[in-house]
Amino acid sequence: MSAHDEEPDTLEEEHPLKEHLALSWSRQAGASFPKLWVGHLEGDERGVFAKAAIAPGEVVLQVPRACLMTLDVARASDVGRLIEAHAPDTSEESYLAAFLLQEREREDSAWKPYLDVLPRAFPHLPLFFDARELSLLKGSSTLREVARWKELMLTRYAELAASVPGFTRFTPDAFLWAQHVLISRTFGLTVEGRLIRCVVPVADMLNHRASPRVVWGNTEDGAFVLRAREPVAAGEELHISYGIKPGYRFLLNYGFVPEDNPDDTLVLYLGVPEDEPHAERKRELLSLPTPASRRRFEVPLHYGHSSTVAMFSFLRVACADTEELARLTAEAHEEQGLGPVPPLSSRTEARVLQHLSDLCEARLAGFDTTLEEDERLLREADLSRNERNCVLLRRGEKRLLHAYAGLARTIQASGGARDERT
Repeated sequence: MSAHDEEPDTLEEEHPLKEHLALSWSRQAGASFPKLWVGHLEGDERGVFAKAAIAPGEVVLQVPRACLMTLDVARASDVGRLIEAHAPDTSEESYLAAFLLQEREREDSAWKPYLDVLPRAFPHLPLFFDARELSLLKGSSTLREVARWKELMLTRYAELAASVPGFTRFTPDAFLWAQHVLISRTFGLTVEGRLIRCVVPVADMLNHRASPRVVWGNTEDGAFVLRAREPVAAGEELHISYGIKPGYRFLLNYGFVPEDNPDDTLVLYLGVPEDEPHAERKRELLSLPTPASRRRFEVPLHYGHSSTVAMFSFLRVACADTEELARLTAEAHEEQGLGPVPPLSSRTEARVLQHLSDLCEARLAGFDTTLEEDERLLREADLSRNERNCVLLRRGEKRLLHAYAGLARTIQASGGARDERT
């Protein structure tokens, strides 16, 4: 039976005891959701559905501020006060992660019914992939992003473990778990003129859609509100938007990749090769401390985007000739910094485009499959959830690599970068 086939009389009816207790706890704390029920989708996924028709503008979920897990709640707790005393510069995410871990170990925690229904593991997130699953991302910049993200979170843990008395009772793995609960479940609200991040029971069960029919906000007193902006028929699933993100971020945060994402980006790490003329001066101008240093760029397929402008500016400096480099250095001193760099000359722009094309082609050669093979796998192969997400991710990356390499070749072929003086 699908989740649409039959509507229970109450939100809790079709759920195991722990889910029933969590939903009842939310109601007792003042949450209101009379027209919603939670159904199980394929696998272990849940979805939130309409029990009855919902009109535009209707509030379908309201969760009082007392039921929200916020930084203020975490700071006021036992572990929060210890962090405040010994590591006051700790990030908001670390405060909340520490609070989650503290409450999870307390049998009498007021949050226990909610904590009991949180995932115990995140096998669909690449940080927790096994070696075979990670191998499916060979050639993808996502592997570097996973390593970077894990290093950041373990650094946060090490700083707390070294500074906060008793924090080592929480293991690094437990801290990673808590961080991923927050990554996949926090909402941003503007309360009393400031932006706060919070965990919202019930609302965190809604799945993503790029153009959802319900949107969230808050009341003046800080209660979380989910409101319909379009009519929703009885039995239909309700979605929220998880925001505008590239495919790799959806996978890192939520464990899925949209089939076709217009907001996809390409991550590139650029440096100045040691054999490049005036390499040391160029690295100094670009604030690269060593020959091995690289700068990270995340670019969409949009030439006018600020990230794309910054990437081409970097490449123009890296490819500049002696006269152009002297001019750029003088301008940087005069302006106290190097801003966007327009094309310097047709000859240097040709080098920029060739460098970009070569970089994209090298990245494409690093994959074990071609774009066409990935397309065929998605059409024909019987893939697991993680396998499909990996193929979707690398397909999106290859599309952008082909697009940028093709752009460079097209401009060069058209003569747009040819130096008329030569």
